Amino acid sequence: MQITYGYYADEYGGKTIPEQDFRKAEKQAEAYIRHLTYVKGDIFAVENDVVKDAVCAVAEVYYKYNAQQQSGTPLVKSENNDGYSVTYVTEQTDGKTAEEMVKKKAYDAVYPYLLPTGWLSRKVGVRCDHKCRCDSL
Repeated sequence: MQITYGYYADEYGGKTIPEQDFRKAEKQAEAYIRHLTYVKGDIFAVENDVVKDAVCAVAEVYYKYNAQQQSGTPLVKSENNDGYSVTYVTEQTDGKTAEEMVKKKAYDAVYPYLLPTGWLSRKVGVRCDHKCRCDSL
């Protein structure tokens, strides 16, 4: 399933990613979502707007990360508007690399879309051989 820029802009309502940068971010988002859901099968085998929205949300995370990497500015960990405070991710103090932070942000972006669908569950459905035919999940 390939999400078009038209879907991103019109259906999802995205404004963060410029059209010329969308394809790269969308590919990274699809790869990340495949990584999360591979146990359950091919999430992209069937057209699904919820999955498309999840890809758009993660694509925005990857676009921001790519833009920050190109510009050389550090990844923002948190911001506060009241007294204008910005905290940047640093390996030494946080114990996490920028890549780990981007994965966390990508997971946070995909979570509300895919959790209700069951795609984020790592359980593999197995039926028991008892007469009751109970699910041993």
